Amino acid sequence: MAGKIWAKDEIKHLLETNDKMVSRSLAMLYGCQAADERSGGEAREHNGAGLNGIDSPFLSGAAQHVLIGVALSEKQLPASRKALLKHAGQLARIANAETELALPSERGLCACSANA
Repeated sequence: MAGKIWAKDEIKHLLETNDKMVSRSLAMLYGCQAADERSGGEAREHNGAGLNGIDSPFLSGAAQHVLIGVALSEKQLPASRKALLKHAGQLARIANAETELALPSERGLCACSANA
């Protein structure tokens, strides 16, 4: 039996209403960044995977907090939520991917490219 197929609008709703979804999405998109992008805190490749150039410095920092178990602050949470809404389509592709996604410490890229 196939699993649920997530639509972009469903992902947007979860981002708007579920704090845990915000944290998990940050970790997943950060994991989609290339290794040099993660270390530099900026998006350099235009590959449809990971964070965009404008949001990358802020969201990378927020994702690093999440990955070490630090909760997002009262300011980081709504700002992250708003920025992540732009990535709802990519997050839907990740959610619908057949492959298991790993955190950035486990592998450099995940199944989140535009072709996934």
